[in-house]
Amino acid sequence: MRILHFYPKDDSMISLYVTMLHEGMGLECSNEMVTEAKEAQQNLRSSHYDILHIHGCWNSSLYFIARQAIKSETRIVLSPYGQLEPWVMKDNYWNEKLPKQLLYLKRMVQQSYAVIIQGKMEEECMRKLGWNDRTVIIKNAIITQSITRQEMARQTFHIYRKVMDSNQLELMDEEMQSTLQQLIITGVTGSRQWLAEEPHSAPDTLEKWRLLLCYAHQEKITNTILRGIQVMNFQAPDFDVEKIDYFLPSGYETPHSIESVIGISFVSENDRLLATFKYLKKLVLRNQLTIMHLIELDKELRQHDCEEDRLCEKLEEQNLLKMAGRLMQVMHDLTGFTEGFMPVPPLNDRITKRIRLQVENHLKI
Repeated sequence: MRILHFYPKDDSMISLYVTMLHEGMGLECSNEMVTEAKEAQQNLRSSHYDILHIHGCWNSSLYFIARQAIKSETRIVLSPYGQLEPWVMKDNYWNEKLPKQLLYLKRMVQQSYAVIIQGKMEEECMRKLGWNDRTVIIKNAIITQSITRQEMARQTFHIYRKVMDSNQLELMDEEMQSTLQQLIITGVTGSRQWLAEEPHSAPDTLEKWRLLLCYAHQEKITNTILRGIQVMNFQAPDFDVEKIDYFLPSGYETPHSIESVIGISFVSENDRLLATFKYLKKLVLRNQLTIMHLIELDKELRQHDCEEDRLCEKLEEQNLLKMAGRLMQVMHDLTGFTEGFMPVPPLNDRITKRIRLQVENHLKI
């Protein structure tokens, strides 16, 4: 894990703090320290860092540094050191604080995966601001004896790890996402014969396995992925994903299976599918559709026959036909669902693209 620290060179306390983090983490991750804005931007452009840790809030160059980090797909962690507390914000408010707040500060705080604060008072200030609820208290060993340097570094590393264990799909490259899709297809069907291309090889690093298994756990599709791993004859490392900590988006709601919501008692398969599509439309409108729901629908359509003509008539009567077609297309793209099992033709339009992004961005911070 590569961390780039940016902090003001004229602040001796922050400089000592960052040095203590670097020394306390040892070889667990690579910590690089930069105090010049141009150097920070150049580093972010020329090398890949997992995390940009920004120390302090009011440096005029933070807008450009944070923008470069986001462009470089580097996640941001912020330590404000009490600089967002009311008495600091009020000092030179109109000439300095408000313009910087409007230009970059509020957005940067909102886009940070985590905000590391140093006490309850600062936590209350952050709560009142309402800019980011992913705040974590880690006491400062420079100003209190209630925490050691080593423990401060250990807790900070845990936050770095938590940041990198969140929203895993965003961290997967194209090959890894393709492997994920193959595991979903084989996990649903129990066979490699449905793969559209040659089976991929297993992930070749522990970090890639961690990405895959954390994603499966967070999206509640672990059983499907484990079955796919078995069918593909992969040897997965033993990760206890239940104990891996991660951040979730603000306002996140735990998804519920289709069956747990609509029940299991239906007169016919057509009635079950009508109830299913109606529920999925509600999820789309609420921005709550997930890959888990698509996998459930995929299994349902593969395993049970329906009266397709009659189903299409009912779907059209209930204004669900286009939504069903869009879901067919999204399933084709994400779970490898084939047209031979589709009760309605796939529909690929602008709304379909938005639905696909909704599923892909389900855990996006």
